[in-house]
Amino acid sequence: MIQEPSGRVLVVDDDEVMLKVCSAVLSSVGLTADLVSNPLDALARIRSYRYDAIVSDIRMPGGDGISLLRAARAQDATVPFVLMTGAPSVETAVSALEYGALKYLQKPFSVDELAHAVSSAVHRRVQSEDLPALRARLDHALSHLWMAYQPIVSWGARAVFSYEALFRTTAKDVNGPLEMLDLAERTQRLFDVGRAIRARVAHDAAALTPGRLLFVNLHPADLDDPELYRSDAPLTAQASRVVLEITERASIADLRDVLSRVSALRALGYRVAIDDLGAGYAGLTTFAQVQPEFVKLDGSLVRGIEKDRARQVVVSSMINAARALGSQVIAEALETRAERQQLEALGVDLLQGFYFCRPERPFASPRAEAMSDG
Repeated sequence: MIQEPSGRVLVVDDDEVMLKVCSAVLSSVGLTADLVSNPLDALARIRSYRYDAIVSDIRMPGGDGISLLRAARAQDATVPFVLMTGAPSVETAVSALEYGALKYLQKPFSVDELAHAVSSAVHRRVQSEDLPALRARLDHALSHLWMAYQPIVSWGARAVFSYEALFRTTAKDVNGPLEMLDLAERTQRLFDVGRAIRARVAHDAAALTPGRLLFVNLHPADLDDPELYRSDAPLTAQASRVVLEITERASIADLRDVLSRVSALRALGYRVAIDDLGAGYAGLTTFAQVQPEFVKLDGSLVRGIEKDRARQVVVSSMINAARALGSQVIAEALETRAERQQLEALGVDLLQGFYFCRPERPFASPRAEAMSDG
């Protein structure tokens, strides 16, 4: 059963210790915190995601919390804002009031004070939402759901090895997959989205060339959905050719019996991949516990790898660990010939990214020039 949406909070502070403290405190009261260290990155997040509250330091290199508050108001006029400062002043307090900050916290403050301020802000945001309208938007998005597929190439064979399924919607009032998931979280309907995606993939799989695999992403909540484990579920009929991707960008550590759930999925015929390895919470710990058939290196490790010796060493160590555990490595977010050459030199054969093909309706072939660029 999905719990009531607890809320997602953006925390902005150039002090890494403060970010970790805020994350721990907010997690303890059931809130999810996205952490950034500067106002520019924060504004980029605000432009692409609707947060339940924003917590920001006032004085930071490259900008300040008051300017961020002003810019955030232009993107989302009602988002609750909590400002923190170690150097309070009448000027910043007045500006905070002028732009509608909900709370002005003076450092050092107690963890209870922070937890109460942010929880109250999130509660105000959630209570003010028109849930019927949000449900209607999600229904509209689901009725216009479609799947894009991006090829995963075996470079040694110069052939398509598999495809990753990525959900999309043509609904005009929903700004892509992230907003669709946000609507699902706010309306407690993540199961509905996961089931719709898996049913669509099962339908599309009929047209897939025999012998090729399909990689399907799981939201952590999907592991709680009983339908995922049913022998008569739509995707179960295709389980022998499906790899379920568990992302490392969202922690699965709080889920009960993760290993038994993975075992149940394997018993149905599914294989398992750890996605975004190198970018997540548990990292190699989850990798070692789950022992996936595939691991996907996060794009942050792949981009510009030919210029970065440190990343080459990290990727090389991941490849060695994967081989020792019997996992195949896939490098995603590949964009250039130089990256492809460096990955080939490191021993990565399975490659995915715009260099070969953008995600498209089923089932696009990689660019001929990329496949012949030996």
